[in-house]
Amino acid sequence: MTETEFRDPGEVPVIDWLDKNLIDIDPTYQRGLDEARVQKIVDWFAWDSFGAIVVAPAEEGRYHAIDGQHRLEAAKRHPKVDLLPAVIIVGRGLVAEAETFVNVNGARKNVSPLEMYWAQLTAGDPEAETVKQVCERAGVKLLRYPGSNGKYAVSETVAIAALRGLIDKRGAMKSRKLLEVLVAAELKPITAIQIKAAALLAFDPEFAEHLEPEAISEAMRGAALAIEGEANAFAATHRLPKTKAFASVWFKRCRKKRKIG
Repeated sequence: MTETEFRDPGEVPVIDWLDKNLIDIDPTYQRGLDEARVQKIVDWFAWDSFGAIVVAPAEEGRYHAIDGQHRLEAAKRHPKVDLLPAVIIVGRGLVAEAETFVNVNGARKNVSPLEMYWAQLTAGDPEAETVKQVCERAGVKLLRYPGSNGKYAVSETVAIAALRGLIDKRGAMKSRKLLEVLVAAELKPITAIQIKAAALLAFDPEFAEHLEPEAISEAMRGAALAIEGEANAFAATHRLPKTKAFASVWFKRCRKKRKIG
């Protein structure tokens, strides 16, 4: 490939440390602030994860933040922060700033919950470690990546958000017992909807008083696709949330027995 086939990257930006109070957010093209996100950055403020914000020169020696508005706002609230690392692009006016904003954010790949979990686990996060222990003790294999071409082995899962929601609400012990039910059903993979529906069957009084773990496992074993198909139709017909519909169809296939321990 010759040099003429490459896009001109433009003028090289300046990298500098700027007074945080000289940087503003232009509401014309910026998103509204997520207060919870700002507060989280304040609470866990650290230079090694802050990065540089992208700014453009404005009037009277001030700057507009093009990328990094949540980090900027967090820095402004932090009493021990005065200067911020910044990439200063050539000032070309509001339209050009908005175009840069689109280019920066349009090309960005957000970190998935699964990627975040494995990073947190590596960093020693105690909640991530709890998820790991619960899965291991239940016999669930939490994968780093979704299965290739949608292929999974028995008891594999990538449903990290559902797992975390279950453990947050039910605790480690009850969550492990519930996951053991899904492992016994020989599911491949264990999906988010199965985890949520199984939790309904195990803990909702409408279902739980009539069932035991073996019944739930037996009803699902080898019938996951059929149950999901029935559940989708049931949800559409009765205008129910998919989780409730899945649990209802699953319940009908179960032998009525005593409550899950």
